[in-house]
Amino acid sequence: MKIKKVRIKDNLFNKMFVFIALSIIIPLALLGYLSYDRSKSQLETVTSQLLQDNIELNKKQVNRLLKDAEIESEKMVTSIQLQKLLQTNPPTSFEEEKVFINRISQLIAQLKGTYGVYVFPKQMKYYPNYLELINGNDFKPSTELMLKVFELKEKGIWYHYWDESSKKPVFAYIRAVRSSYYYEPLGVIVLKIPDSLVREELSFPSSFTNYNTMIVDQDNNIISDADSSLYHEKFVPEEDWNIAETQLNEQWKLITALPNKEVTGNIEQIKNFTLWIVVISIFIVSIYLVFIVRNFTLPIKSLVSHMEKVRIGVLKHFRMERSRKDEIGQLVGGFNQMITGMSELIEQTKKMESDKRNFELQTLNHQINPHFFYNTLDAIKWRAEKVDEKNIALMVTKLANLLRFSLNNNNEWTTIERELEHAKNYLDIEKLRSNRLFKVFVQVDPTILKFNVIKLILQPIVENCIKHGISNLPEGKGKILLTAKRIEQDIIFIIEDNGPGLTSNKLDKEKNSSHVHHGIGLKNVHKRLQIHFGTDYGIKVEEDHHQGFRVIIRHPVREEQ
Repeated sequence: MKIKKVRIKDNLFNKMFVFIALSIIIPLALLGYLSYDRSKSQLETVTSQLLQDNIELNKKQVNRLLKDAEIESEKMVTSIQLQKLLQTNPPTSFEEEKVFINRISQLIAQLKGTYGVYVFPKQMKYYPNYLELINGNDFKPSTELMLKVFELKEKGIWYHYWDESSKKPVFAYIRAVRSSYYYEPLGVIVLKIPDSLVREELSFPSSFTNYNTMIVDQDNNIISDADSSLYHEKFVPEEDWNIAETQLNEQWKLITALPNKEVTGNIEQIKNFTLWIVVISIFIVSIYLVFIVRNFTLPIKSLVSHMEKVRIGVLKHFRMERSRKDEIGQLVGGFNQMITGMSELIEQTKKMESDKRNFELQTLNHQINPHFFYNTLDAIKWRAEKVDEKNIALMVTKLANLLRFSLNNNNEWTTIERELEHAKNYLDIEKLRSNRLFKVFVQVDPTILKFNVIKLILQPIVENCIKHGISNLPEGKGKILLTAKRIEQDIIFIIEDNGPGLTSNKLDKEKNSSHVHHGIGLKNVHKRLQIHFGTDYGIKVEEDHHQGFRVIIRHPVREEQ
């Protein structure tokens, strides 16, 4: 049955598109547009202003904390007693260092304010016991850091490090102590401000649960966060977060992040508006669903019922009450065409089954012929032995073995041991048939003899050696070397002779020939290997071999099954 073209007005897709557009697409598109238009500007304005106001407030509070630490350091570096103590010559004995430790401990106790304080003399190497005493603070300024502080003169350096004991970051202010008279550097003081103290200065809006403020360095590495485990992790802004940042000082930035989903909230106006749109849409969809069920669902349901009858074997065409030209009409037409095709296919299958049975009977009859051929060869062997023709008897025996190996119940697989024996049988027959003398050398790894290989891959190659190589040499000069070995997961066969070799023209002709040379040639063996194992395997002929003909066969390792 030929299906007619569907007119545009009868197209089922167009009908459904009109229903869906009127009932769902237009109302929902209008809802999305109005909701987005009314809420976008408001949310963006509120969010941006909130983040900016909060980050500026936090910036002031953190800067005030840092400024207090700098002011507190001023009191210590201007202490005359501390300057005099650091100006004294380094101790030369334990007793002198002990006196130094007592005096500086008293001074630190007097000068210490809100923050932890440590004093390091300029020449720290002369104060080993003092350094060991204060070594528990997990921070000791390096020589490079002290030199950098000495160059700043009136200012200090803010630094941060990880305190292993508290598992939290620590901020440190390092400033040089100088002589009031000569202004030479005498040492440094270090003020420690725990991260928890810094974060106490930060304020967070109570209405947001995931609001976060962090401090990062110049490389955007986190140095202060609510989650201390993120210390020194790279800060990467997320797409669905609102981000605001400001410069805290020359080294650090203050960043505020807030998820978008927390600022959208529930807008009552959008909620009521959406509710009305949904109610109207459902009402419209309900009306049009009646038409969809009557014009689309019912015909398909009838077709499905008819298909159930087909499933149990009743191959009849489907008949509709009225003709339709839309997709349902096309579907019924296609179904009826399928029924027609199935009926024709069943008839063809019956004919093929009949032909198959006839072929099997012929195959069974033909199986008698090899048996008769073996019996005939055996009779020839017996008559040859009777007249004392041992060469003929031996040739017939090897020919029977050669034939038995080639047939072998159509099994394509054999072992390396049997494949080598088959090639030797062929060579023995050639010696007896042509009455020519040539030498055969076999080198085989005994561990691979039981591995499986494709049958008849060696005999065609050694046949080429005889036909194109040994036959062109003087009597007794011919040599054939057959090597079999394993290299990793491959079996390598190498067959070579000392004949005149195979020229490039002959080789190209052999490989590209449309017929198979000597029944089973190089092309046949190469193609079978590649069909079984892919392009990595097959035959490789060394055309530039200096003498003779050399073929390398690559076959994957297949252990005995």
